[in-house]
Amino acid sequence: MQPAPASSRARRVARRTRESCAAVLANTLCSLLLALLLVAGVALFVVWLSLRPHRPRFNLAAFSIAPGGQQVAFNISDRNPNHHIGIYYDATQASVHFYDALVASGPAFSSSWYQPNMTTIFIAGRLDVVGPRTTDASWPSFDAALHSGRLPLRLQLTTAIRFRLSAFHSGRQRMHVNCDVLLSADGNLLPESVGAACDRYF
Repeated sequence: MQPAPASSRARRVARRTRESCAAVLANTLCSLLLALLLVAGVALFVVWLSLRPHRPRFNLAAFSIAPGGQQVAFNISDRNPNHHIGIYYDATQASVHFYDALVASGPAFSSSWYQPNMTTIFIAGRLDVVGPRTTDASWPSFDAALHSGRLPLRLQLTTAIRFRLSAFHSGRQRMHVNCDVLLSADGNLLPESVGAACDRYF
């Protein structure tokens, strides 16, 4: 068998060398691309962790039924814990319930408002009492709980919020805030309820 000409062997060596260089280059480019994607992913994750919006925090500051039982007064602290994000609120409606029975309702804020980052404001209001009446099925248990000195009520705020970061605004999110209230026989808030955290539902 005749040995392959030197020129043919040289072409094969050159071809293998080019293929090897192309493979090395492709592997290097793939490794660089993967490294860049990994770094970008980690950077985006860190930015997201630092800028993602945190929900506002609510605590019950005060609550009472006025003498005569015609109105309830409440005061709730609202904390925006975000370092860079403000919160827009729509008009806010308030209601008070004794289990499923409506006690009082009305507006807490009748117009929209804005809360800057890292601030605490107080949402205060007075609501007209609408029940329960002496003819309602819930009246006996309501009256008994009031005279026992531990009347359980639920204060609910309903609104919608948007988060603001610089010129960016998020979409509206419907929010419900529920605060559990315990009143003494004189209609004032029991000490164990002062400062209690309220639940938030979106």
